[in-house]
Amino acid sequence: ARTSHLKGVKIGIMGCIVNGPGEMADADFGYVGTGPGVITLYREKEVVKRNVPSAQAVDELIALIKEHGMWVSLPSSRDDEAVEG
Repeated sequence: ARTSHLKGVKIGIMGCIVNGPGEMADADFGYVGTGPGVITLYREKEVVKRNVPSAQAVDELIALIKEHGMWVSLPSSRDDEAVEG
């Protein structure tokens, strides 16, 4: 996973818009499936981006983590560009 090296950052990944936001309420970041092929990104309990195509979900999540200053680059030559997710 492209975010597995982020120690102390809670990321919630939920498949259901009905229960997902409540179940990941203690996460720092999260995304919830909101329809066929789309997700909604969250920062804690707040919606920050809707209708993100699933194919772009991980990239958008990483951008959000970076935007909030919680991204830590890998110490080796592997970085978020090189690690497959």
